[in-house]
Amino acid sequence: MAADGLSSKALKVKRELGENTPLLSDEELMGLSVRELNHHLRGLSKEEVARLKQRRRTLKNRGYAASCRVKRVCQKEELQKQKMELEWEVDKLARENAAMRLELDTLRGKYEALQGFARTVAAHGPPAKVATASVITIVKSGVNQAAYS
Repeated sequence: MAADGLSSKALKVKRELGENTPLLSDEELMGLSVRELNHHLRGLSKEEVARLKQRRRTLKNRGYAASCRVKRVCQKEELQKQKMELEWEVDKLARENAAMRLELDTLRGKYEALQGFARTVAAHGPPAKVATASVITIVKSGVNQAAYS
């Protein structure tokens, strides 16, 4: 019996012109469990019950939509951050690739110069003494010729 008195007190039913109008705030309406809501709605007309349940559903949907919008904005910001990081990574890799290609071209030029020197030595026989400076000059000139070719 005390529970019935408590629930009717919490509902604060207002009787005007033979009509029951519950004074539940939107927060209270949304905060009630289904069981508590059904308990509070006892004794009200079917139309009033339907109106309150529809109001509760509308409020809950509004809350879900708001949280979904917030989540979508957060996801968009996170994806933009990831995109910027990936673009930076792609740029970094492109710079590294260009540097490696340049190094590869340099090494290829040196290799070709040394091959040419080796062919010259093979065709004319080994020189009496080859100075290190002449090999370096051949390698450098081979690189320069490869660059101008």
